[in-house]
Amino acid sequence: MRPPIEDDRALLAKCFAGDRTGSEALVRRFSDLVYKTVQYTLRARQVPFTGQDLEDLHNTVFLNLFERGCRKLRQYQGRNGCSLATWIRLVAVRIILNHLRTKGPDAAFGQKKRISIDELAPMQGGEADALTLVERAEQERLLQEGIQNLTPRERMFVKLHFRQGLPVEQVARTMQMSIENAYTVKHRTVQRLKAYVQSRGG
Repeated sequence: MRPPIEDDRALLAKCFAGDRTGSEALVRRFSDLVYKTVQYTLRARQVPFTGQDLEDLHNTVFLNLFERGCRKLRQYQGRNGCSLATWIRLVAVRIILNHLRTKGPDAAFGQKKRISIDELAPMQGGEADALTLVERAEQERLLQEGIQNLTPRERMFVKLHFRQGLPVEQVARTMQMSIENAYTVKHRTVQRLKAYVQSRGG
């Protein structure tokens, strides 16, 4: 049975106070969750790995959770019934993806015998959901960056058509351009954003 949020907060309070037993209890409770999250995130990203790689990333996740006075753990708020387990899963996925983006899969892992993706069990709902949420957030971040690199005219088109949902014909009238030109701007803008996201997203 999932521990209630009150128990989660009590455990976090011990960690924040520097209570060693609290930190050890948190690691024991969520160690298996983090191992599985590491495994399934690497699997979803098609990154081969060894048992030692899993151990290293597992430790990296917990080091990140406890560093700077448990800064990442302190961000947990338990809103909308979000459990501590769900929060740690999301944070773990972010840490793993950032690690891969910074180090690269080849630099991160050695040349020992890899674990075949086919040997792994199917991704469970929790890991899949966490990875999906993080990757969606990352896509949105990259999209926002890409929009900032557009011309003022293209940014206005994005705002009216994609953000506000106005049809192309109405956008054309608002921006005082022909419908044919509006569709050209739309096509060019979409292609530029796709290229930007793909070039940054790996």
